Parts: sequence; C-alpha cells; structure tokens
Amino acid sequence: MLINRRSFLASTTIGTAGLPAAPRVRAQAPSPALENTLVVRTTGGVFEQSLKRNFFDPFTKATGVRVIPVAASDADMQAKAAAMQAAGRVEWDIISPQMSELANLSHLLVDLGDCGSIPNMATALPGTCGRYGVLYLVGAQVLAYDTRNYKDRPPRTWMDFWNVRDFPGRRALSNSGGPFATIVSALIADGVPRDKLFPLDLDRAFRKLDEIRPHVAVWWRTGSQSSSMWESDDIDMALMWSGQAWATKKTGFPLDWSYEDTLANFGAWAILKNCPHPNAARAFINFYLGSAEGGAGFARDVGYATPNTAAAALMTPAERAELITTPEIMAKLIDMDPAWVQQNRARTLERWKEWISA
Repeated sequence: MLINRRSFLASTTIGTAGLPAAPRVRAQAPSPALENTLVVRTTGGVFEQSLKRNFFDPFTKATGVRVIPVAASDADMQAKAAAMQAAGRVEWDIISPQMSELANLSHLLVDLGDCGSIPNMATALPGTCGRYGVLYLVGAQVLAYDTRNYKDRPPRTWMDFWNVRDFPGRRALSNSGGPFATIVSALIADGVPRDKLFPLDLDRAFRKLDEIRPHVAVWWRTGSQSSSMWESDDIDMALMWSGQAWATKKTGFPLDWSYEDTLANFGAWAILKNCPHPNAARAFINFYLGSAEGGAGFARDVGYATPNTAAAALMTPAERAELITTPEIMAKLIDMDPAWVQQNRARTLERWKEWISA
C-alpha cells in the first residue's frame, strides 16, 4: 500500500477517539551482533536535537550503540550517498529521503522486502514499509510568516505569497535539493487547481518563479538555516518544513503558518547498501517504530507524527488537536505523484539547477 495523505487519514488514530493504550517499549538487550556506532543523516538544528533527545539517546541507552548524526541538505545527502557507493567506501548507515524518492534511490539502498525482519513493523501504521525504506514522519512544506508584519491580514495562500503589493516583505524559498514543493507552490500561485497539478507544467512553473525571484532574499538549503534566517536575514515570509516552523515558534519567535495547498511530506528512513553498521541500522529502525514515548515527544517538539500507533495515547487532546495529522489539516495538503516523480526527477532537477544558477 502506498502511503499518502488519504491512506494516512484512513489508518491513523491521532486526533480521534478510542485511542489505544501505549505499550512500553521493550528495551533491546546489548548484543554482540550490533556494531558499536551508527551514522544517521539528519537536517540538523532543532530537528536533530529532537531526534537525539527522543530516539538517539534512548536507543544508545537501550543497546549501547552510539549514534552519530550528520547534518546534510537533501541534495548533499543524495550526492554523498551516490559518491560513497561509487568509491566503494560507504561511511553513513541511514539516510532520510522522501518516501516518493525511494524507487529512484533503490540502487543505493538495502531492499527490506516486506520488512519482516523489523518486528515493530507489525504495530506501525499500514503503508509504513516501503521496501527500500520505512516511513518515519508525516509533515508538510508550509507557508510561514512573521506575525508582527501581517497582524491584520496574514498570508494564507501561495497567491498571497506571490502578491508582493498587498503582502510586502522579504521572501525565502527552498533550495535544499528537491524543488518539488517550490514548483508546486508556483503552479498553485498561478491558478492551477490542486487536482490538476500532475503532470507538472514545468514551463509554467518557472515562468511564475521568474516573477517572485527578485523578492526572494534567501534560498535556504537546510532545516537549520530555515529556522535561523528569520532573524539573521530579516525574513518576513517563507516556504519551510512544518517541523522547523513548529520548532522555531517554540523558541519564542512570533511565527505562524498556513497549511493551505501545501505539499505533504512523508519522510523515510533508508539503509545504505554496504553501510558499515547494518545490524545497528536495522535495530535502530525497529526501535524507532516501537517507541511510543519517543513518538509523542517528537510530536511535541516539532509537530511531526511518527508511524507508531500508540504515541497519540501519551498526548493530551490539546496537543493532538495541533498536530498535522488532524483530518482538518490533512485535507488541506497535496499529495506528491510518486510515479511522475520517478519518471521525471532527473530532468526536473536539471531544469532547476539551470534556473537557480542563472
């Protein structure tokens, strides 16, 4: 089953009545089969800090395996993974692409089959196993804004983002490696109905991007940069990952955001072929999927949901109501078309690189 917005809504219990009781995660006994370290790619910043607090450190405590996080943009992650495989010297163990990208990266990734070797898959959401990776978070790429600058009429749509006359201010867009959210936002701003987006009209999208380009002060590359830019670059409005927006607001910065017609994110954990710590990698993914406590803490920190079906039982009704997984919010999101991405990713990235470097 392909995980997307509709299938997630059909299967998730977050934000609904009748929540299951949260079982305790069974500690994994130290095993000589596990390597002593594990290298995991992250996006850095507050996101990495939350992963460390809720998953990396508890995994180390349970197994003795030390987790080494490595921050990298999506583009750098994919380039590094390919270069390591080509050189025959793989240094990382786990990377975190989108679920929709797993097929394109399959030549670099361990084939998990039906994920039968991961016991906690049995209690995860349907669709969590993606053969070459597993679902690890649900989020979106939202329209965020500084509330001090838009008190009476905040921007809510991508048409507002492109409307520099009525909504003046310094913009920021993503250049993290996967330009699809930026392209989709441009097409929505140009009036393309959300159910008519795919196949993406790249010519139309780049014409619309030409309009907004003079008003974009920052093309952010990492999640950490997308959080720090609000003060360091005096940004007023931006496309950013919902988890980074959530965490930035928790620091006290006056940030809010709109989910209207934003692209859903279904992040994956994937194990690199020939990685140095394969047993520890599988053990961590199993631990991650089984940790209700970690899932609840992660959601409180960054607003992302994990596939652990018991995490919601550890959260208050008020906390669950703010999560992206409520039906009201999920209905506003746009699903990526993974088949189109698989067939057109290379030419889209090439077109993007030419445009962004011009």
